[in-house]
Amino acid sequence: MLNVAKDYIKFPASMEEIQAIKEQFYNIAGFPNVLGAIDCTHVALVPPADSEHVYRNRKMYRSINVQVLVGPNLQILDIVPNYPGSCHDSFILQGTELFRRFQRGDYGDSLILGDNGYRLSSWLMTPYLNPRTPAEQRYNLAHKNTRSIVERTFGILKSRFRCLDVSGGALLYKPKIVCQIIIACAILHNIANKHNIETPLADDLRAEIQINLDQNIPADNAGQLLRQHITNQYFA
Repeated sequence: MLNVAKDYIKFPASMEEIQAIKEQFYNIAGFPNVLGAIDCTHVALVPPADSEHVYRNRKMYRSINVQVLVGPNLQILDIVPNYPGSCHDSFILQGTELFRRFQRGDYGDSLILGDNGYRLSSWLMTPYLNPRTPAEQRYNLAHKNTRSIVERTFGILKSRFRCLDVSGGALLYKPKIVCQIIIACAILHNIANKHNIETPLADDLRAEIQINLDQNIPADNAGQLLRQHITNQYFA
């Protein structure tokens, strides 16, 4: 199954696909040019004894920290499932092909929405930590409502595949196999989503780990200017 991952987990390739995704995101809360919402989620495992500390996350259990980029209809557009739980979200992003593509400007004015665990940049919009005006508050609300699609996707993914949630126990496989399991589940999630197979959200999922590193990540000047422009243009 893993050799067909690229057929089921893929970023939009054509201008038509990109524009359709932007319009669908805009219709959620009026946030412009959004091509995806990004976040990380933890999948528990029993790691090798000699590297146990590397997999210990901020909630003190061992895990893989999985980066996921989600589209407006709960589809997984990109997934990076091979970093141990001790790695922070922003660190994972900087080592990915997704980061390099956006840094090169491959997607023009397209934006990704992330929480304050990521660095504000000219292509990744984060919320205001301390909104001072009604416009900044409206920006934050639109950002939150639009980006909530990624949290909902995690909930559905883990409801479908309880082995991915810590409430279902830890996966008893080598990290490489755990990564393959995660990708397989993401493929099946996208297939189910494409065919409108609904899965109720389980009410006993473990709450996601909240990581806020914004105060330790210098904001990009271009990102600050763009965020202010979006605030003034769309939410004033």
